[in-house]
Amino acid sequence: MNRFPILLPMFAILAYMPAANAYTTSLTVIASANAAYGSQSYDEDSKVLENVNGPSSYAVDALYQIPDPNRPGNYSAVYRSSASGYVSPGVLKAEASASATAAAGNVASGSSKVTFADNFRLLGPSGRNIDLTLTYLVSGRLSGTAAASGLVELGTGDRISFTENGYTPRSFSCSWMAACTGVATFSVPVNTLISLAAILEVGASASGYFKPTLTESSADFGSTGLVYLGISDSRYQLQSGSGFSYAPVPLPAAFWSFAAGLCAFGFSAIRKRVMG
Repeated sequence: MNRFPILLPMFAILAYMPAANAYTTSLTVIASANAAYGSQSYDEDSKVLENVNGPSSYAVDALYQIPDPNRPGNYSAVYRSSASGYVSPGVLKAEASASATAAAGNVASGSSKVTFADNFRLLGPSGRNIDLTLTYLVSGRLSGTAAASGLVELGTGDRISFTENGYTPRSFSCSWMAACTGVATFSVPVNTLISLAAILEVGASASGYFKPTLTESSADFGSTGLVYLGISDSRYQLQSGSGFSYAPVPLPAAFWSFAAGLCAFGFSAIRKRVMG
């Protein structure tokens, strides 16, 4: 029996299905430990990753030590820095740290920048715009001379951004709004391919020459940069190119397993009481 007439309709269906993994990620991490002001005497490590259809993750470190001529086996100045990052659709993580010996005259610094790009459609009744809630959930901390910034932007021009440093608290900015938090609702077209891009960038530097109290700095945003897309109209469904759902406030699978176990345990206890 010839199976090709049966397989051809299946191939036709697959041809019209959206790509399951159609996204890009980018990561740049740099760590430097400068041990001689104004010269090239420094230790540096860096990495740049550009991935298609896959997450990006990497960490780098730099260490430069100046021997102390008066104390063999000891160092008169030590510079350290590190940077790391991870990015996948909807998730951005970045960290950087730096330290320098007090009264040392040079600078150690680290920086990390992660980005991802995806696209999505809101499938449903045609011929109108609907409200889409965009959330950029940011949680992290800074110490010393450090800073962080981020951005989520849609192809419609709608965007949410934030900045933060050791001197000013975290502040958000949303397009078309005088003031906002990390959540904003925008009107977007349905059944239209819309691009989505997000950035998270952190940096830290340390020098003990002018301010010995700032010999250590860090930017820890290693568990943040979460992007959610929410639709209140149940007639529409979000379909992303990467296959990531971007569902607001997702609960981990372990939670549902735990909840199911509790329900089963409760049902079993009730059943025993009834039967007893």
